Amino acid sequence: MVGMAERFGPYTVHECLGAGGMAAVHRATIDIGAGVTREVALKRLLPQLADDKKLVEDFIREAKIAAQLRHPNIVRIVELGHTAGRYFIAMELVQGRSLLQLLKLANARHQRTAPSIGVILALVAELCDALEYASNATDVDGAPLHIVHRDLSPSNLIVADDGHVKIIDFGVAKAVSGRFMTNTGMIKGKLGYMAIEVQSGKPVDRRTDIFSLGVVVWELITGRRLFTGPNEIETIKAVRRGATRAPSELNPACPPELDDLVMRALAPEPTARWSGALEMGRAVAAVRRAHHGGPREVIAWKRALVASSGAPPPDEPTAHAAPMTSLAASSAARPAFPAEGSGRALARPTEATVVTGRTLHASAEGSELRPTLDEIEHTSIEMAPPEPEPTDVVDVTSLRAGTQPEDPRDFRELDE
Repeated sequence: MVGMAERFGPYTVHECLGAGGMAAVHRATIDIGAGVTREVALKRLLPQLADDKKLVEDFIREAKIAAQLRHPNIVRIVELGHTAGRYFIAMELVQGRSLLQLLKLANARHQRTAPSIGVILALVAELCDALEYASNATDVDGAPLHIVHRDLSPSNLIVADDGHVKIIDFGVAKAVSGRFMTNTGMIKGKLGYMAIEVQSGKPVDRRTDIFSLGVVVWELITGRRLFTGPNEIETIKAVRRGATRAPSELNPACPPELDDLVMRALAPEPTARWSGALEMGRAVAAVRRAHHGGPREVIAWKRALVASSGAPPPDEPTAHAAPMTSLAASSAARPAFPAEGSGRALARPTEATVVTGRTLHASAEGSELRPTLDEIEHTSIEMAPPEPEPTDVVDVTSLRAGTQPEDPRDFRELDE
């Protein structure tokens, strides 16, 4: 039920799309003249945090970094302002679904519907282009910012209804001169997608995002999680052990050259990865020549997922939430997540990205407990052999709806 509209400066604020540990996001409209109204996602710092200097600085920093980016595959910041004692960020609304939501749909009702290699490569090509742009972005004086996103994951990637992909939530992105650690020394970001250098607090560069992108591509091909564990320390260990299986072992449709591309991106040592998104993008382009795929095929994949999963149509709103920053404690357990299409709002106090129906809104930063650097550096990380894989692994391209064994790496159980 949508409540009465609220006035906030020039904006008319409508329904709440998500609230996290740092901010809340509402759908809002603004009259831009001549009877034209623009819809935005309005992200506002929570009133009780208005006097917290550190959080205000983080909030403003996020907007300043993202506001300097103008790329078709990056969600655009419309305005940063301060009204009625509260800072706010107005962002464009994107019609689409998060990649995580689509992965959940692919796993709904025990299905594993991997996108075609052509669709995967089409999405990855655009992501490489966006990351290369961000890493070469400059400030107003022309000085390079060397932006590293550092939180690239399926929940921060939106597959728009036009078949293109957009990156959202540069809240933990860092320009070389910026800060990454919080005052308490806690790591921001999702551990299963974070390169070892990020987890350890070591210097980062454009190759850090290459690792995260490699994780996303591996998961797109296989339809399952790559690095996960019962708790954060175990997830860190999994990342440090590295990827032990090539994507083609779980999806035979994956060609050898794509195996090589992904495994190089996943190299534990930055020097062994692609030097940046430009080089990786060129490798993607070479593989794409043999695999047809583009926006039209992406749209068809999305529609097939929605139809086969029984997800509600756009006029039956559902909400999907994803955390981003570590500003407060939350449970370290990975609770079960309701399947898409259940009709239930999936909002939790740790949401960062909200998809309502088919309308995506970049939204409030959430809260997750993160291990300190001291805990990480003093944790035994021997290169132990990987845990035995389940014997019931089935080719994702041949699975059909029906009864399949539960998989601990299933996206339906992902704590976003």
